[in-house]
Amino acid sequence: MSNPAVSRRTSDSRDAIFGALADEQRREILRIVRERSPSRIDKSDLAYELAAVIGDKRLADVTDDEYRRALVDCQHRSLPALIDAGLLAGTDDDAVVATDHWAFDDSELATVLDGRTDAREGDLDALFDSLADARRRTILTVLGNQYHAISTETLARDVAARESGTAERDVSQDRLERVHSSLVHSHLPRLRDAGLVGYDADAGSVSYEGHPMLRTEWLEDGADDPSSDADDSDVTAETDVRTLQGRETIITTGQSLCERAEDELFMMFTTTGLLEEGCFRRIEDALDRGVDVYLGSSDPRVRELVRERTPDVVLWEPQQDWLNLPPNGESIGRLVFADREAVMLGTFGPPAGNEETVETAIVGDGPDNGLVTLMRQLLGSRLDRLDEQTELAQAELPL
Repeated sequence: MSNPAVSRRTSDSRDAIFGALADEQRREILRIVRERSPSRIDKSDLAYELAAVIGDKRLADVTDDEYRRALVDCQHRSLPALIDAGLLAGTDDDAVVATDHWAFDDSELATVLDGRTDAREGDLDALFDSLADARRRTILTVLGNQYHAISTETLARDVAARESGTAERDVSQDRLERVHSSLVHSHLPRLRDAGLVGYDADAGSVSYEGHPMLRTEWLEDGADDPSSDADDSDVTAETDVRTLQGRETIITTGQSLCERAEDELFMMFTTTGLLEEGCFRRIEDALDRGVDVYLGSSDPRVRELVRERTPDVVLWEPQQDWLNLPPNGESIGRLVFADREAVMLGTFGPPAGNEETVETAIVGDGPDNGLVTLMRQLLGSRLDRLDEQTELAQAELPL
């Protein structure tokens, strides 16, 4: 069963989704209903199964009182929240069924909903509760790209600018003070209690702590909303290749690819300015997961920076002039290739007059995607050469 809003990743929809998931009992209900999908499950049967899980007992051992309590919770608390979030839908015969919501296609969310995680339920409650607010998601987005702790005022100015879609210098003092007040009195204490940020109220500083299950794309409102009118992403239907515009969107997408890599992560950056702190964090996480990470650059400063920050990364230096894309004069700025199944290629076009250089990117996803196939053909032999020389991880390999 479908729901007209299930594919929309708007800010309000994410508030509702993460709010609904911020409860162990509601997550258990989703697991039970999804196991029956695409068939429906009667609310009475659902209550019995939920009571058995809560009591850690067989269905036959559930008491009438336990069943009634579970049924009341389902009808008056849990199911309304899950239905309002678009995760479940009710039927005319007093049953429920899972929808085709995008959350069920998210591999990390599916891991949580299926109970295939070692994370404590209380930690998951706190994580999803923290994400159930657009401003807190913006806070995490800002802090995720910071290496050192920053002042709460700096954070407030960045958050206010992002929310209003203006430059930081255009944020009014009144607006800044209101955002700052909400941060220090509400959002930062909540994020600190959830373990997502380090917040020193006396020093007025805040830093990013993160969570092993938190994914960058969860923070991006409207990132995959097919009805969005935003002009920073375009999909070419014939090739299933997305076009991205704007540094922030490109950074987020690249970091997301780093997060999903399971075996191999192949990257290239032309300047140190393209290596955000959030990128290093995700490279370190990938290494911790056992992913083979290769990073190349013609700029020795990039290689030196990576060597200092992440010495386990295999460095390589492009030996061919393959960074220029004639005849338009565009040059490749960054490349992220995850597991040879998903790729993002960022390019810089020539500046027009006094305007700044504009970065755009194309993204392909899936082993049969046209762009991914092309990149495998172009880079496959180079990747295999690097793979054969992993014992030379500290060397700079020509490529």
